[in-house]
Amino acid sequence: MNTNAHPLVERYLRDLRAALRDMPRRQRDELVAEIAGHIEETLSPGASDAEVLTALDRMGEPEQIAAAERERLGIDEPTAGWLEWLTIPLLLLGGIVIPVVGWVIGLVFLWLSRAWTVRDKILATLLVPGGLLPAVYLVAAPITMQTCTGSTGTRNGRTVETGMHCTGGHSTAATIALIALFALLVVAPIYTAVRLGRRLPPARRPKLRRRLTGSHAVALFMFGIALGGSAVWYYLSTRPPGG
Repeated sequence: MNTNAHPLVERYLRDLRAALRDMPRRQRDELVAEIAGHIEETLSPGASDAEVLTALDRMGEPEQIAAAERERLGIDEPTAGWLEWLTIPLLLLGGIVIPVVGWVIGLVFLWLSRAWTVRDKILATLLVPGGLLPAVYLVAAPITMQTCTGSTGTRNGRTVETGMHCTGGHSTAATIALIALFALLVVAPIYTAVRLGRRLPPARRPKLRRRLTGSHAVALFMFGIALGGSAVWYYLSTRPPGG
C-alpha cells in the first residue's frame, strides 16, 4: 500500500516532520522515510481508518519519536526563551522604537535562535524588511496636493466657467496602488510575527545559574549596543544648539 495515499498517514508524517524541524535535513528525511516504510509494511492494501489509527498508535506520537531521535544523536531540544520573545517584537516594532537599528537587532536575534527553521528565518527576514517601519514612512511621506484652476469666458454677455485644469496629486490608479501597498506593509509584518509566535517550541523555565550560551552572550552584547546607541542619539537630538 502506498502510505502517502491515506490522509491519516500523510498527517502523521507531516506532524513528524514538524516535530523534527530543528534536526539536520538528512537525518530528518532518513527518519521520516524509515517510519513511512514501517507503516507501509504494517498496513495491508485497503486498510480501514481504524486499522490505520491502530498502526499509528503503535508507532508512537511524533513528538516521542523526535525526542528519542534527539537523545540518540545528542541534540538538545529547542525551547523558547527570552531571546525568542524579544525577537518577535523587535522585528515588528524595533525599527520604529529605535529607528532601523531595532529591527536589525531583532534580525540578529532571529538568526541566533535555534527555535525556528531556516525557512522561517528567511521568510521573517524578507517579509517585510524593517517590520512596520516602511508603513510608517509611507504614511509620513509628504503628499502632493492637487490644485485646480478654472478658465472663464464670455457667453451672451455673461462671464461663465468654460473649463477646469488640475495639476499635481495622484491619479485614481496611483491612489489605489498606494492603499494596496500600505495594506501589504502592515499585514505582512504582522503575519510574520504571528507565524513566528505560533511556531515557537514550548517554553522552559530558565535556570538562574545556567551559563549563557554563545548566542545569548552575543544577543546581550548587541542589545546593550542598541540601548546605548539609542540613548546617545536621543541626547544629541534633544541637545540645544551650542549647548
